[in-house]
Amino acid sequence: MVEAGRKSQAIRLRLFLPLAALVVVALVTVVYALIGGRPKPVIKLHDGQWDSLWVNNAIAKFIIEEGYGYSVETVESNSLMMQTSMSKGEIDLNMEMWQQNWIDWYNEQIEQGNIVNLGMTFEAGPQFFFIPKWVAEQYNIKTVFDMKDHWELFKDPEDPTKGVFYNGIIGWGCTEINVVKLEAYGLTKYYNMVSPGSVAALDAALESGQVNRQLVFGYYWAPTALMGVYDWYILEEPPYTDQCWKKVTAATDDESLRPIDQACAYESSPLNKAAHKGLLKKAPDVVEMLKKMVVGLEPLNKTLAWAKQNGVQDWEKAAIYYLQKYDDRWKTWVTPKAYEKIKKALRETSR
Repeated sequence: MVEAGRKSQAIRLRLFLPLAALVVVALVTVVYALIGGRPKPVIKLHDGQWDSLWVNNAIAKFIIEEGYGYSVETVESNSLMMQTSMSKGEIDLNMEMWQQNWIDWYNEQIEQGNIVNLGMTFEAGPQFFFIPKWVAEQYNIKTVFDMKDHWELFKDPEDPTKGVFYNGIIGWGCTEINVVKLEAYGLTKYYNMVSPGSVAALDAALESGQVNRQLVFGYYWAPTALMGVYDWYILEEPPYTDQCWKKVTAATDDESLRPIDQACAYESSPLNKAAHKGLLKKAPDVVEMLKKMVVGLEPLNKTLAWAKQNGVQDWEKAAIYYLQKYDDRWKTWVTPKAYEKIKKALRETSR
């Protein structure tokens, strides 16, 4: 009888434990939901591997995670990968769209409703060809066409019959555009084009022209730390027109149209945020914040210069610097509740 009772008790215990576990799980779920702690989806940001985007992503990440409770991941990819991923919703947000570099794709995606423009991140995103300012002054170089007469100053160490032009990174849309532009300007006869494998490699090549007073010629953009720390001369080009740019982009997409007989400067236009349509349902509160989020060109330049001068490569630290310095700016983007959470997180980071 005792043995039978023990067996019966063991059976009841085995039946009770799973039931008890289910009750606990249910209670935890109910309580979690009541206090507003439902698990939130992960928001994925495009990482195109340049410094202003790293800072903008870090600012957005800190605000979204600390103020709104979502997890944020960055996805490293080039321009073509970004286009494919965003159209499919595999990337939720691009903080710097640079749509002028792939305007046909961008217009098509906007028209189809796959992506949504969430407004300006900073006021202008110039792209250009440049040389050190001291070189321009010493040799009286003013226009991109003047570079034909001075190629020997910029000799390619691996091919001394030509100069060297440092192009954008492999896989960027601007890199292919620059090939078309240099052909149209008649510069491919005088210069080899080198496309570094990373922003760090591009920066190292260009920065040597300032640190070691070497002569360098290349493509670059702003805002960047490199533009904030050193003096550069931006070469004059024929002014941007819609008609000219259509020819440039058409030849970029179709090699049979090259070389073209005319090219022009990049359009200097505001840099916008773009989101996949799914983010509007996935995180509507974050979308509302992003619509108000204008990081600003001057604050971004100052943050990049601070990071460069202090050897900061942890972009969260750069984001914290920005958020501490420009409180009045970002306070207007977020809800009062999110603001208090973000301020608390900032205080904790400074302990």
